[in-house]
Amino acid sequence: MFFRLLFQRETPWRVRALLIAALVYLLLPFDLVPDWILGLGIVDDLTIVSFLTWLALRLLEKDTDENHSE
Repeated sequence: MFFRLLFQRETPWRVRALLIAALVYLLLPFDLVPDWILGLGIVDDLTIVSFLTWLALRLLEKDTDENHSE
């Protein structure tokens, strides 16, 4: 679903930007908490990527609701 939303033409730019930010954060070697700190580095990756994905889905839901109410 993540990649489907990312590559669909109908996906709003704000949603696409959040999904790209989540993917970039996951792939970049720089983290808020280094990965070598007893698993906390992985937890911060999961937390940030999950939050950005959740926020993108909320924005998509809001955008869809606004389009249906018109």
